[in-house]
Amino acid sequence: MPESVSFSRIPADVLARWKAVRDVCEGDQALRAGDYLPYLNKHDKSEENRARNEAYRARAVFFGATGFTLEGLIGLAYRHDPQHNLPPKLEYLLTDVDGAGTSIYQQSQMVVSNNLQIGRHGLYVDYMENKSRGVIKSYVGESIINWRYSEVNGELVLSLVILEEQVEVETADGYGLEIVTQWRELALVEGVFMCTIWVETAAGPTIQNIVLPKAARNNGYLRYIPFQFIGSVNNDATIDKSPLYNLAQVNIAHFRNSADYEDSVFFVGQAQPWITGLTEEWRDHLENPTDENGVRTGKALYIGSRNPILLPSGAAFGFAQAQPNTIVKEAMDQKEKQMIAIGARMIEATTANKTATGEDNDREATTSVLALVVSNVSEAYQQCIRWVAEYNNIQDLKEDKPTFHINQSFVKLAVDSQLIQALVKAWQSGSFAKADLRAYLRKMGVLAVERTDEDIDDDLDSEGPPLGTSGTSTAGLTDNQG
Repeated sequence: MPESVSFSRIPADVLARWKAVRDVCEGDQALRAGDYLPYLNKHDKSEENRARNEAYRARAVFFGATGFTLEGLIGLAYRHDPQHNLPPKLEYLLTDVDGAGTSIYQQSQMVVSNNLQIGRHGLYVDYMENKSRGVIKSYVGESIINWRYSEVNGELVLSLVILEEQVEVETADGYGLEIVTQWRELALVEGVFMCTIWVETAAGPTIQNIVLPKAARNNGYLRYIPFQFIGSVNNDATIDKSPLYNLAQVNIAHFRNSADYEDSVFFVGQAQPWITGLTEEWRDHLENPTDENGVRTGKALYIGSRNPILLPSGAAFGFAQAQPNTIVKEAMDQKEKQMIAIGARMIEATTANKTATGEDNDREATTSVLALVVSNVSEAYQQCIRWVAEYNNIQDLKEDKPTFHINQSFVKLAVDSQLIQALVKAWQSGSFAKADLRAYLRKMGVLAVERTDEDIDDDLDSEGPPLGTSGTSTAGLTDNQG
Protein backbone atom coordinates (compact mmCIF):
# COMPACT_ATOMS: atom_id res chain seq x y z
CA MET A 1 0.00 0.00 0.00
CA PRO A 2 2.72 2.61 0.81
CA GLU A 3 4.05 2.47 -2.74
CA SER A 4 0.62 2.87 -4.34
CA VAL A 5 -1.23 5.48 -2.23
CA SER A 6 0.22 8.25 -4.41
CA PHE A 7 -0.94 6.59 -7.63
CA SER A 8 -3.02 8.91 -9.80
CA ARG A 9 -5.55 7.63 -12.30
CA ILE A 10 -6.12 11.05 -13.86
CA PRO A 11 -5.00 10.77 -17.53
CA ALA A 12 -2.04 12.94 -18.53
CA ASP A 13 -3.97 14.60 -21.36
CA VAL A 14 -6.72 15.61 -18.93
CA LEU A 15 -4.18 17.17 -16.57
CA ALA A 16 -2.70 19.06 -19.54
CA ARG A 17 -6.11 20.48 -20.47
CA TRP A 18 -6.81 21.46 -16.88
CA LYS A 19 -3.43 23.18 -16.61
CA ALA A 20 -4.08 25.16 -19.79
CA VAL A 21 -7.39 26.45 -18.45
CA ARG A 22 -5.90 27.24 -15.04
CA ASP A 23 -2.99 29.14 -16.60
CA VAL A 24 -5.23 31.19 -18.88
CA CYS A 25 -7.54 32.09 -15.99
CA GLU A 26 -4.55 32.99 -13.81
CA GLY A 27 -3.21 35.53 -16.28
CA ASP A 28 -0.32 36.38 -18.53
CA GLN A 29 2.55 35.49 -16.20
CA ALA A 30 1.72 31.79 -16.30
CA LEU A 31 1.50 31.91 -20.11
CA ARG A 32 4.80 33.74 -20.51
CA ALA A 33 6.58 31.33 -18.18
CA GLY A 34 5.11 28.23 -19.86
CA ASP A 35 5.52 26.66 -23.27
CA TYR A 36 2.61 28.46 -24.87
CA LEU A 37 4.79 30.73 -27.03
CA PRO A 38 7.24 29.17 -29.51
CA TYR A 39 10.97 29.65 -29.09
CA LEU A 40 12.21 31.47 -32.19
CA ASN A 41 15.17 29.79 -33.96
CA LYS A 42 15.27 27.10 -31.27
CA HIS A 43 18.53 25.68 -32.61
CA ASP A 44 20.24 29.04 -32.09
CA LYS A 45 21.54 29.08 -28.51
CA SER A 46 23.41 32.37 -28.79
CA GLU A 47 23.00 35.17 -26.29
CA GLU A 48 21.57 37.37 -29.00
CA ASN A 49 18.82 34.87 -29.86
CA ARG A 50 17.96 34.38 -26.19
CA ALA A 51 17.60 38.14 -25.82
CA ARG A 52 15.39 38.24 -28.90
CA ASN A 53 13.11 35.54 -27.47
CA GLU A 54 12.87 37.32 -24.14
CA ALA A 55 11.82 40.48 -25.96
CA TYR A 56 9.40 38.44 -28.10
CA ARG A 57 7.65 37.11 -24.97
CA ALA A 58 7.73 40.44 -23.14
CA ARG A 59 6.07 42.33 -25.99
CA ALA A 60 3.13 39.91 -26.28
CA VAL A 61 -0.14 41.39 -24.97
CA PHE A 62 -2.50 39.07 -23.09
CA PHE A 63 -6.24 39.55 -23.55
CA GLY A 64 -7.85 37.96 -20.48
CA ALA A 65 -11.15 36.97 -22.09
CA THR A 66 -11.35 33.61 -20.29
CA GLY A 67 -10.80 35.12 -16.85
CA PHE A 68 -13.29 37.91 -17.57
CA THR A 69 -15.85 35.34 -18.73
CA LEU A 70 -15.31 33.26 -15.58
CA GLU A 71 -15.82 36.30 -13.34
CA GLY A 72 -18.92 37.28 -15.30
CA LEU A 73 -20.46 33.81 -15.02
CA ILE A 74 -19.89 33.71 -11.27
CA GLY A 75 -21.40 37.18 -11.01
CA LEU A 76 -24.52 35.97 -12.83
CA ALA A 77 -24.86 32.94 -10.57
CA TYR A 78 -24.49 35.06 -7.43
CA ARG A 79 -26.50 38.04 -8.63
CA HIS A 80 -28.88 36.94 -5.90
CA ASP A 81 -27.72 35.34 -2.67
CA PRO A 82 -28.19 31.56 -2.54
CA GLN A 83 -31.31 30.39 -0.71
CA HIS A 84 -31.04 28.01 2.20
CA ASN A 85 -33.39 26.08 4.42
CA LEU A 86 -31.23 25.04 7.34
CA PRO A 87 -32.36 24.09 10.84
CA PRO A 88 -30.91 26.25 13.65
CA LYS A 89 -28.35 23.58 14.57
CA LEU A 90 -26.82 23.79 11.09
CA GLU A 91 -26.83 27.55 10.64
CA TYR A 92 -23.15 27.65 11.63
CA LEU A 93 -22.45 26.42 8.09
CA LEU A 94 -23.48 29.83 6.79
CA THR A 95 -20.43 31.46 8.42
CA ASP A 96 -18.06 28.53 9.00
CA VAL A 97 -18.64 25.66 6.59
CA ASP A 98 -15.15 24.11 6.71
CA GLY A 99 -14.04 24.78 10.27
CA ALA A 100 -11.59 27.43 9.07
CA GLY A 101 -13.97 30.40 9.00
CA THR A 102 -15.06 30.15 5.36
CA SER A 103 -18.74 30.86 4.77
CA ILE A 104 -20.80 28.49 2.65
CA TYR A 105 -21.37 31.34 0.18
CA GLN A 106 -17.63 31.90 -0.31
CA GLN A 107 -16.88 28.21 -0.54
CA SER A 108 -19.69 27.59 -3.02
CA GLN A 109 -18.38 30.42 -5.22
CA MET A 110 -14.97 28.74 -5.31
CA VAL A 111 -16.64 25.41 -6.12
CA VAL A 112 -18.60 26.96 -9.00
CA SER A 113 -15.43 28.67 -10.24
CA ASN A 114 -13.39 25.45 -10.20
CA ASN A 115 -16.19 23.48 -11.82
CA LEU A 116 -16.49 26.02 -14.62
CA GLN A 117 -12.75 25.89 -15.20
CA ILE A 118 -12.10 22.14 -15.33
CA GLY A 119 -15.51 20.50 -14.87
CA ARG A 120 -14.54 18.58 -11.72
CA HIS A 121 -14.56 19.19 -7.97
CA GLY A 122 -15.20 17.37 -4.72
CA LEU A 123 -16.76 17.96 -1.29
CA TYR A 124 -15.81 15.88 1.73
CA VAL A 125 -17.84 15.91 4.94
CA ASP A 126 -15.49 15.58 7.91
CA TYR A 127 -16.08 15.56 11.65
CA MET A 128 -14.14 18.01 13.83
CA GLU A 129 -13.62 16.53 17.28
CA ASN A 130 -12.57 19.85 18.82
CA LYS A 131 -15.84 21.50 17.71
CA SER A 132 -18.03 18.38 17.90
CA ARG A 133 -19.67 19.03 14.56
CA GLY A 134 -19.52 18.13 10.93
CA VAL A 135 -17.88 20.37 8.32
CA ILE A 136 -17.70 20.42 4.53
CA LYS A 137 -14.23 20.56 2.99
CA SER A 138 -13.55 21.51 -0.62
CA TYR A 139 -11.14 19.69 -2.98
CA VAL A 140 -10.13 20.77 -6.48
CA GLY A 141 -10.22 18.18 -9.25
CA GLU A 142 -6.43 17.83 -9.41
CA SER A 143 -6.31 16.64 -5.79
CA ILE A 144 -8.81 13.78 -6.36
CA ILE A 145 -6.16 11.41 -7.69
CA ASN A 146 -7.81 8.01 -7.23
CA TRP A 147 -11.27 6.52 -6.72
CA ARG A 148 -13.00 3.17 -6.96
CA TYR A 149 -16.46 1.65 -6.86
CA SER A 150 -17.27 -1.81 -5.51
CA GLU A 151 -20.37 -3.96 -5.65
CA VAL A 152 -22.14 -4.34 -2.31
CA ASN A 153 -25.38 -6.35 -2.19
CA GLY A 154 -25.79 -5.93 -5.93
CA GLU A 155 -25.24 -2.16 -5.82
CA LEU A 156 -22.19 -0.17 -6.89
CA VAL A 157 -21.01 2.00 -4.02
CA LEU A 158 -18.04 4.34 -3.66
CA SER A 159 -15.41 2.30 -1.82
CA LEU A 160 -12.20 4.34 -2.18
CA VAL A 161 -11.17 7.95 -2.65
CA ILE A 162 -7.58 9.23 -2.42
CA LEU A 163 -7.13 12.97 -1.89
CA GLU A 164 -3.70 14.55 -2.31
CA GLU A 165 -3.13 17.50 0.01
CA GLN A 166 -0.40 20.10 0.48
CA VAL A 167 0.06 21.08 4.13
CA GLU A 168 2.31 23.64 5.77
CA VAL A 169 4.77 22.35 8.37
CA GLU A 170 7.01 24.46 10.60
CA THR A 171 10.72 24.14 10.13
CA ALA A 172 12.97 23.04 12.98
CA ASP A 173 13.75 26.62 14.01
CA GLY A 174 10.05 27.40 14.44
CA TYR A 175 10.05 30.35 12.01
CA GLY A 176 10.00 28.98 8.51
CA LEU A 177 7.41 26.90 6.71
CA GLU A 178 7.75 24.08 4.25
CA ILE A 179 5.14 22.38 2.10
CA VAL A 180 4.66 18.65 2.70
CA THR A 181 2.52 16.33 0.60
CA GLN A 182 0.06 14.08 2.37
CA TRP A 183 -2.70 11.76 1.19
CA ARG A 184 -6.13 11.34 2.75
CA GLU A 185 -7.45 7.86 2.07
CA LEU A 186 -11.21 7.48 2.38
CA ALA A 187 -12.14 3.82 2.21
CA LEU A 188 -14.83 1.30 3.10
CA VAL A 189 -13.15 -1.48 5.08
CA GLU A 190 -15.49 -4.42 5.66
CA GLY A 191 -18.41 -2.08 5.10
CA VAL A 192 -17.21 0.60 7.57
CA PHE A 193 -15.87 4.03 6.59
CA MET A 194 -12.25 4.63 7.61
CA CYS A 195 -10.07 7.69 7.02
CA THR A 196 -6.30 7.16 6.87
CA ILE A 197 -3.75 9.98 6.66
CA TRP A 198 -0.49 9.22 4.86
CA VAL A 199 2.47 11.62 4.97
CA GLU A 200 5.46 11.88 2.68
CA THR A 201 8.73 10.81 4.32
CA ALA A 202 12.20 9.90 3.13
CA ALA A 203 11.16 6.27 3.24
CA GLY A 204 8.01 6.94 1.24
CA PRO A 205 4.37 7.50 2.25
CA THR A 206 3.84 6.53 5.88
CA ILE A 207 0.63 6.22 7.89
CA GLN A 208 0.24 9.08 10.33
CA ASN A 209 -3.29 8.61 11.64
CA ILE A 210 -6.35 6.39 11.24
CA VAL A 211 -9.85 7.59 12.13
CA LEU A 212 -13.19 5.76 12.15
CA PRO A 213 -15.78 8.54 12.35
CA LYS A 214 -19.13 7.83 13.98
CA ALA A 215 -22.47 9.31 13.03
CA ALA A 216 -24.30 10.66 16.05
CA ARG A 217 -27.73 10.05 14.52
CA ASN A 218 -27.19 6.33 13.90
CA ASN A 219 -24.96 5.93 16.98
CA GLY A 220 -22.55 3.86 14.96
CA TYR A 221 -19.92 3.83 12.26
CA LEU A 222 -20.63 5.24 8.83
CA ARG A 223 -21.51 2.70 6.17
CA TYR A 224 -20.67 5.03 3.29
CA ILE A 225 -17.92 7.43 2.22
CA PRO A 226 -19.17 11.01 2.78
CA PHE A 227 -17.54 12.34 -0.38
CA GLN A 228 -19.44 14.00 -3.23
CA PHE A 229 -18.09 14.35 -6.76
CA ILE A 230 -19.20 17.43 -8.71
CA GLY A 231 -19.01 17.68 -12.48
CA SER A 232 -20.07 19.93 -15.30
CA VAL A 233 -22.44 17.27 -16.68
CA ASN A 234 -23.38 15.18 -13.65
CA ASN A 235 -22.13 14.39 -10.17
CA ASP A 236 -20.67 10.94 -10.64
CA ALA A 237 -16.98 10.02 -10.62
CA THR A 238 -16.65 10.30 -14.40
CA ILE A 239 -14.33 13.11 -15.50
CA ASP A 240 -16.53 15.60 -17.35
CA LYS A 241 -15.39 18.05 -19.99
CA SER A 242 -14.01 21.43 -19.01
CA PRO A 243 -16.60 24.14 -19.79
CA LEU A 244 -13.95 26.82 -20.35
CA TYR A 245 -11.44 24.69 -22.28
CA ASN A 246 -12.54 25.72 -25.78
CA LEU A 247 -12.50 29.37 -24.80
CA ALA A 248 -9.07 28.96 -23.18
CA GLN A 249 -7.66 27.38 -26.35
CA VAL A 250 -8.80 30.33 -28.47
CA ASN A 251 -7.41 32.67 -25.82
CA ILE A 252 -4.01 30.96 -26.02
CA ALA A 253 -4.04 31.17 -29.83
CA HIS A 254 -4.89 34.87 -29.53
CA PHE A 255 -1.91 35.30 -27.21
CA ARG A 256 0.37 33.67 -29.79
CA ASN A 257 -1.00 35.94 -32.51
CA SER A 258 -0.37 38.90 -30.24
CA ALA A 259 3.27 37.90 -29.80
CA ASP A 260 3.71 37.69 -33.58
CA TYR A 261 1.84 40.94 -34.11
CA GLU A 262 3.89 42.91 -31.59
CA ASP A 263 7.08 41.41 -32.98
CA SER A 264 5.96 42.49 -36.45
CA VAL A 265 5.15 45.98 -35.21
CA PHE A 266 8.61 46.24 -33.68
CA PHE A 267 10.29 44.92 -36.81
CA VAL A 268 8.33 47.09 -39.23
CA GLY A 269 8.74 50.15 -37.04
CA GLN A 270 12.54 49.89 -37.11
CA ALA A 271 13.61 51.48 -40.41
CA GLN A 272 16.78 50.12 -42.09
CA PRO A 273 19.19 52.85 -43.34
CA TRP A 274 21.07 52.27 -46.57
CA ILE A 275 23.88 54.05 -48.53
CA THR A 276 24.90 53.53 -52.14
CA GLY A 277 27.77 54.80 -54.28
CA LEU A 278 30.56 54.34 -51.70
CA THR A 279 34.11 53.38 -52.46
CA GLU A 280 36.07 51.25 -50.03
CA GLU A 281 37.82 54.37 -48.79
CA TRP A 282 34.54 56.13 -48.07
CA ARG A 283 33.15 52.98 -46.47
CA ASP A 284 36.08 52.70 -44.12
CA HIS A 285 35.88 56.42 -43.37
CA LEU A 286 32.21 56.25 -42.39
CA GLU A 287 32.69 53.11 -40.32
CA ASN A 288 35.77 54.43 -38.55
CA PRO A 289 36.50 58.08 -39.40
CA THR A 290 39.95 59.69 -39.05
CA ASP A 291 40.86 62.96 -37.38
CA GLU A 292 42.88 65.80 -38.86
CA ASN A 293 46.06 63.81 -38.23
CA GLY A 294 44.78 60.77 -40.13
CA VAL A 295 44.29 58.69 -36.96
CA ARG A 296 41.26 56.42 -36.75
CA THR A 297 38.93 57.75 -34.03
CA GLY A 298 36.74 54.65 -33.64
CA LYS A 299 33.63 56.83 -33.46
CA ALA A 300 30.43 55.22 -34.71
CA LEU A 301 28.31 56.71 -37.44
CA TYR A 302 25.27 58.43 -35.95
CA ILE A 303 22.14 59.03 -37.98
CA GLY A 304 19.93 61.94 -37.00
CA SER A 305 18.79 65.46 -37.82
CA ARG A 306 21.73 67.02 -35.96
CA ASN A 307 24.39 64.79 -37.47
CA PRO A 308 24.94 65.45 -41.19
CA ILE A 309 26.39 62.58 -43.23
CA LEU A 310 29.00 63.60 -45.79
CA LEU A 311 28.98 61.41 -48.89
CA PRO A 312 31.00 61.37 -52.08
CA SER A 313 29.63 62.63 -55.36
CA GLY A 314 26.96 60.26 -56.78
CA ALA A 315 26.26 58.53 -53.46
CA ALA A 316 22.78 58.33 -51.95
CA PHE A 317 21.32 57.74 -48.49
CA GLY A 318 17.83 56.54 -47.55
CA PHE A 319 15.65 54.25 -45.38
CA ALA A 320 14.08 50.88 -46.23
CA GLN A 321 10.93 49.94 -44.33
CA ALA A 322 8.84 46.77 -44.54
CA GLN A 323 5.16 46.99 -45.36
CA PRO A 324 2.74 46.54 -42.42
CA ASN A 325 1.55 42.95 -41.86
CA THR A 326 -2.22 42.94 -41.34
CA ILE A 327 -2.76 39.18 -41.52
CA VAL A 328 -1.85 38.62 -37.87
CA LYS A 329 -4.09 41.50 -36.77
CA GLU A 330 -6.98 40.03 -38.75
CA ALA A 331 -6.41 36.68 -37.06
CA MET A 332 -6.53 38.36 -33.64
CA ASP A 333 -9.77 40.17 -34.49
CA GLN A 334 -11.34 36.91 -35.63
CA LYS A 335 -10.36 35.12 -32.43
CA GLU A 336 -11.78 37.94 -30.31
CA LYS A 337 -15.13 37.44 -32.05
CA GLN A 338 -14.88 33.70 -31.45
CA MET A 339 -14.20 34.21 -27.74
CA ILE A 340 -17.21 36.48 -27.40
CA ALA A 341 -19.39 33.90 -29.12
CA ILE A 342 -18.10 31.01 -26.98
CA GLY A 343 -18.57 32.97 -23.76
CA ALA A 344 -22.12 33.96 -24.72
CA ARG A 345 -23.08 30.35 -25.46
CA MET A 346 -22.27 29.35 -21.89
CA ILE A 347 -25.41 31.14 -20.70
CA GLU A 348 -27.59 30.52 -23.75
CA ALA A 349 -30.52 28.17 -23.27
CA THR A 350 -30.17 24.64 -24.64
CA THR A 351 -32.33 21.54 -24.53
CA ALA A 352 -30.15 19.75 -22.00
CA ASN A 353 -31.78 18.45 -18.84
CA LYS A 354 -30.78 19.58 -15.39
CA THR A 355 -29.25 16.94 -13.17
CA ALA A 356 -30.49 18.14 -9.79
CA THR A 357 -32.84 15.49 -8.38
CA GLY A 358 -34.47 18.05 -6.12
CA GLU A 359 -35.78 20.02 -9.10
CA ASP A 360 -38.01 17.51 -10.85
CA ASN A 361 -40.43 20.22 -11.94
CA ASP A 362 -37.67 21.97 -13.88
CA ARG A 363 -36.15 18.95 -15.61
CA GLU A 364 -37.77 19.67 -18.94
CA ALA A 365 -36.88 23.35 -18.84
CA THR A 366 -34.18 24.68 -21.08
CA THR A 367 -30.85 25.28 -19.40
CA SER A 368 -27.26 26.20 -20.17
CA VAL A 369 -23.70 25.25 -19.28
CA LEU A 370 -23.76 27.68 -16.36
CA ALA A 371 -27.16 26.41 -15.23
CA LEU A 372 -25.93 22.80 -15.29
CA VAL A 373 -22.84 23.65 -13.26
CA VAL A 374 -24.83 25.66 -10.71
CA SER A 375 -27.49 22.96 -10.49
CA ASN A 376 -24.88 20.26 -9.85
CA VAL A 377 -23.18 22.33 -7.16
CA SER A 378 -26.50 22.99 -5.42
CA GLU A 379 -27.37 19.30 -5.47
CA ALA A 380 -23.94 18.37 -4.08
CA TYR A 381 -24.32 20.78 -1.16
CA GLN A 382 -27.79 19.43 -0.39
CA GLN A 383 -26.33 15.92 -0.10
CA CYS A 384 -23.39 17.09 2.02
CA ILE A 385 -25.66 19.01 4.36
CA ARG A 386 -27.63 15.81 4.95
CA TRP A 387 -24.37 14.04 5.82
CA VAL A 388 -23.47 16.85 8.22
CA ALA A 389 -26.87 16.30 9.86
CA GLU A 390 -25.91 12.64 10.32
CA TYR A 391 -22.80 13.69 12.23
CA ASN A 392 -24.71 16.26 14.29
CA ASN A 393 -27.69 14.00 15.10
CA ILE A 394 -30.16 16.38 13.45
CA GLN A 395 -33.40 14.81 12.31
CA ASP A 396 -35.61 17.75 11.36
CA LEU A 397 -34.27 18.39 7.85
CA LYS A 398 -37.06 19.15 5.40
CA GLU A 399 -36.54 16.64 2.60
CA ASP A 400 -39.13 18.29 0.33
CA LYS A 401 -37.23 21.58 0.07
CA PRO A 402 -33.64 22.27 -0.99
CA THR A 403 -31.32 22.98 1.92
CA PHE A 404 -29.01 25.10 -0.24
CA HIS A 405 -29.90 26.47 -3.66
CA ILE A 406 -27.78 28.76 -5.87
CA ASN A 407 -29.61 31.21 -8.11
CA GLN A 408 -30.27 30.07 -11.68
CA SER A 409 -32.08 33.17 -12.93
CA PHE A 410 -29.20 34.64 -14.91
CA VAL A 411 -31.18 37.18 -16.89
CA LYS A 412 -32.83 40.10 -15.15
CA LEU A 413 -36.57 39.71 -15.67
CA ALA A 414 -38.95 42.59 -16.30
CA VAL A 415 -41.75 42.92 -13.76
CA ASP A 416 -45.19 42.32 -15.34
CA SER A 417 -47.58 44.42 -13.28
CA GLN A 418 -50.68 42.95 -14.93
CA LEU A 419 -49.50 39.42 -14.17
CA ILE A 420 -48.83 40.37 -10.55
CA GLN A 421 -52.35 41.81 -10.26
CA ALA A 422 -53.79 38.62 -11.72
CA LEU A 423 -51.78 36.50 -9.28
CA VAL A 424 -52.93 38.61 -6.34
CA LYS A 425 -56.57 38.19 -7.41
CA ALA A 426 -56.04 34.46 -7.78
CA TRP A 427 -54.62 34.34 -4.28
CA GLN A 428 -57.49 36.39 -2.88
CA SER A 429 -60.00 34.05 -4.51
CA GLY A 430 -58.30 31.06 -2.89
CA SER A 431 -57.00 29.47 -6.11
CA PHE A 432 -53.37 30.51 -5.61
CA ALA A 433 -51.16 29.97 -2.56
CA LYS A 434 -49.52 32.93 -0.85
CA ALA A 435 -46.18 31.08 -0.81
CA ASP A 436 -46.29 30.69 -4.60
CA LEU A 437 -47.05 34.38 -5.03
CA ARG A 438 -44.11 35.33 -2.88
CA ALA A 439 -41.86 32.84 -4.71
CA TYR A 440 -42.71 34.60 -7.99
CA LEU A 441 -42.01 38.01 -6.47
CA ARG A 442 -38.63 36.78 -5.27
CA LYS A 443 -37.82 35.49 -8.74
CA MET A 444 -38.72 38.85 -10.25
CA GLY A 445 -36.55 40.68 -7.72
CA VAL A 446 -39.47 42.44 -6.03
CA LEU A 447 -38.78 40.59 -2.79
CA ALA A 448 -35.27 39.93 -1.52
CA VAL A 449 -34.44 36.23 -1.81
CA GLU A 450 -33.05 36.14 1.72
CA ARG A 451 -36.39 37.24 3.22
CA THR A 452 -38.38 34.18 4.26
CA ASP A 453 -42.15 34.02 4.51
CA GLU A 454 -41.80 34.05 8.30
CA ASP A 455 -39.77 37.28 8.13
CA ILE A 456 -42.43 38.93 5.98
CA ASP A 457 -45.30 37.78 8.23
CA ASP A 458 -43.50 39.04 11.34
CA ASP A 459 -42.95 42.45 9.72
CA LEU A 460 -46.58 42.65 8.64
CA ASP A 461 -47.77 41.82 12.16
CA SER A 462 -45.56 44.52 13.66
CA GLU A 463 -46.77 47.16 11.19
CA GLY A 464 -50.41 46.94 12.23
CA PRO A 465 -53.38 47.30 9.86
CA PRO A 466 -52.73 48.49 6.29
CA LEU A 467 -53.28 52.14 5.35
CA GLY A 468 -56.92 52.96 4.62
CA THR A 469 -58.33 50.25 6.92
CA SER A 470 -59.69 50.65 10.39
CA GLY A 471 -57.98 48.61 13.01
CA THR A 472 -59.53 47.38 16.23
CA SER A 473 -58.05 49.00 19.29
CA THR A 474 -57.77 46.94 22.44
CA ALA A 475 -56.84 49.88 24.61
CA GLY A 476 -58.92 50.12 27.74
CA LEU A 477 -60.47 46.66 27.44
CA THR A 478 -60.54 44.55 30.59
CA ASP A 479 -60.46 40.78 30.78
CA ASN A 480 -64.27 40.54 30.89
CA GLN A 481 -64.96 43.09 28.15
CA GLY A 482 -65.70 42.15 24.54
